[in-house]
Amino acid sequence: MDRLAKNIKSEAIYLDEVDNTSSITSIPIHFWYENASNVPADKFLPPEILEASFFRTLEEFPILVGHLKSDANWKTYVDVDKDNLNAPEYSDSPCDVHFHTIRDAGFDTKMLPNTFIDARVIPVPAALVGGSIKPIRAHIFRFKENSGAVIFIMAAHNVFNGYGFHCFVTRWAEISRWMQDASDSAVLPTRAFVHDRSVVSAIRSSETDALESSLRNVMLRSDPMAKIIGWFSPNTRAMLLRHSGVTTDFINCAFHIPTEAIDALQTEAQAFAPPDIPRYTKNDIIVSLVAIAIAQSTAWDKYEGKSPLVSALNRLLLGKFLSEPTKFTVSMPIDMRSHIKSLKGVAYTGNTTFQKWFSASNYLFSMEPSARLVAELATRTHRVVASIGERAVSQYFGLLNRTPYGHLQCMLHQVQLRHMMYIANNTRSAFHTVDFGAGAPALARPPSHGFPNLVIVLPGHPRVGGYEVSFTLCREVAERIVNHKYWMSFVDKCDFDV
Repeated sequence: MDRLAKNIKSEAIYLDEVDNTSSITSIPIHFWYENASNVPADKFLPPEILEASFFRTLEEFPILVGHLKSDANWKTYVDVDKDNLNAPEYSDSPCDVHFHTIRDAGFDTKMLPNTFIDARVIPVPAALVGGSIKPIRAHIFRFKENSGAVIFIMAAHNVFNGYGFHCFVTRWAEISRWMQDASDSAVLPTRAFVHDRSVVSAIRSSETDALESSLRNVMLRSDPMAKIIGWFSPNTRAMLLRHSGVTTDFINCAFHIPTEAIDALQTEAQAFAPPDIPRYTKNDIIVSLVAIAIAQSTAWDKYEGKSPLVSALNRLLLGKFLSEPTKFTVSMPIDMRSHIKSLKGVAYTGNTTFQKWFSASNYLFSMEPSARLVAELATRTHRVVASIGERAVSQYFGLLNRTPYGHLQCMLHQVQLRHMMYIANNTRSAFHTVDFGAGAPALARPPSHGFPNLVIVLPGHPRVGGYEVSFTLCREVAERIVNHKYWMSFVDKCDFDV
């Protein structure tokens, strides 16, 4: 920590309201490495080097050692004080399980120490230690007989988006490999990462005509609940969420779908596409297929997966309007980076996601699943994604930043929806190639996130290809999905409750 404090400067990094739309979530992932070549323990992911490279990486990511605070105007910022750093949570410990045992069990995290399990289910940015959110946490467990290791990393989502998280992980891995290289000629490549949100603040627009009326209505209304919650500090909001019981009885299911299966469905569904969509994307097909699986596995007359507190909040928020749901909502965070000219060629680590959603009636989801139904939903997905352009992005940034609680209005709107799913397409990520000096991981996968109906789509491991679709579900819905014949007809492998 002494070197870290010496090599960073004190500063206040203000977050954008687009960052804060993710303020109650985290980005967690674990990397599983096998010591297949029987490398000696002091050479296989050497503990001293792994830790030293971690803290050296933080010198390039000072936002990760600051304290999340709110100013007098409720604006959230990261206070980086070199004399009072927010020390990250880092641990490296042995595990009395052999790598082969846990691999053969489908990388079941229940076989790991309780500290790992505790880390993975917390849905706030990080555990509250000493009353302060930890923006970054890293836990390493080394398996019995030096057979392998798992590296678990969790970052606060409002500090990073998926791109920023990937920048940190790959830079840590790069520095780790460099420090393990004994040659004097090895030169550490320089990288430039941008954490200053002013890079995107300049694009804000005061207009709203390019945005959907549903989004304008949500953001422009006066929501007293958003103002009340916005009054709390980031730490207090996280503490309330942590003790709400919202993480109760959620499990993770990972399904592998071959590329050929999606290609075939894409071709079949295209026969039902409207003239204005010459070709559905892979994303259109995957989102539609997942929506069918979750919607048809959900009991529409129940608050499945919601804690008593969350159910009570739903009733309080909706009041007399609460009735049997008639729609299922699909919410998609879509990266706006390609639509922001100021970010071209810039390694900007802040959030650039546009929260888009569409709803479909329960009547539609009651239909027999087929390529025609997939096409109906794929059409809606395609049009939602296609509606994002440069003007819409600048207006979205402007609308969210009109008030310091704009992100809460967006969040509360979605909390009030009784039946919905969140799906993030991360198929361009390269986590399966992250090499800390022990080669590529045997598996890179997010654990349970603690929120129901959260879906992350990742590329399959390079040795098998395809797609890995990771669900966080309440147990009842998960058990129905693995028995959903249409969904499972595309799946060639399932790891249940991992």
